[in-house]
Amino acid sequence: MIHVTQENSHSIGSLQEASGKIFEKDIADARKAALNAALGAGLLALSKLMLFFISGSMVVALSAWDSVLDVCVSGINQKVIHFARQQPDEKHPYGHGKAESMAALVQGALIVGGALLIIISSGQKLWEAFHGKTTPIEYPWPTAVFFLASAAASIIITRSLKRASKKYNSPALEADSEHYRSDVVANIASAISIAVIAISQIPWLDPLLATLFALNIGHGGSKLIATSVDELLDHDLPDNFKEEVLKVISESSDQIIDVHNFRGRRSGHRYFLDFHITLPSNLDFSTVHEITEHVEEVIEKRFDADVVVHADPSDNAMVRSRTAPGLHRTMHPVEKVDSQN
Repeated sequence: MIHVTQENSHSIGSLQEASGKIFEKDIADARKAALNAALGAGLLALSKLMLFFISGSMVVALSAWDSVLDVCVSGINQKVIHFARQQPDEKHPYGHGKAESMAALVQGALIVGGALLIIISSGQKLWEAFHGKTTPIEYPWPTAVFFLASAAASIIITRSLKRASKKYNSPALEADSEHYRSDVVANIASAISIAVIAISQIPWLDPLLATLFALNIGHGGSKLIATSVDELLDHDLPDNFKEEVLKVISESSDQIIDVHNFRGRRSGHRYFLDFHITLPSNLDFSTVHEITEHVEEVIEKRFDADVVVHADPSDNAMVRSRTAPGLHRTMHPVEKVDSQN
């Protein structure tokens, strides 16, 4: 039997409050990561804009626009992270976590919009190139070297954001890190493209490559939009995450016979989980309550989650051993969903 003292036994409401507590230092560190990314992107954006006016390259224009978007998104994320991690209140009992998914959705829309603008502008340049109106790229080799330096800077920013997104489980920072990761590839590709254009002297190659890069960036933005919409619509959690949760449940008590009716969703940095566990029918109410409270506490601390556990009795009164074969973890679909959950 699990021994739960009165000091560590508490209500679901107090558990939710304790597990959802985010210290001000954590919020400040997460916002600092977004701010540092915005400052780094700002320097790159200014440099690329000046380089575009000097070189006249559409490839440089695309990269400059991408960096401007980085500045806007990282600046927005700094504010969103603070808002999304505020404690639940009377009007928002499930917290404010979806604000991060909304920010990621806006980021995806900006990326797609910027890509479309570059495609339109590059199309115009292609038309002019095929009709003899060409503008050669100025200073191609210094431009190529600059893009390689930009790739190195993007690697540093990406690693910083990736660490922060994992530490604080932030969709906004995760989306930001993925965007900067794509910038690394884009900057290297831009450096190679500028070099090829300088060597080949083909007038229509610059707008053509800019169009191809814009299509790739737009595809990444559309994937970000799809992921954000899934979270806003409470899409089911990944199978590997559910398996990890079920493993922790099975290890939390040797009395658990079965786990079923498992549901879960993500809201920003927090997870909302509810499931049924089957327990031996000969257990008294107090023991069942202790087991469910213990399971909730373990899951909430491990995954920063809001957890609701329902106990069902089993006709088999035998108690499982921890050394017994693997836990039977059937996951039946829920026929009726409470609209308040």
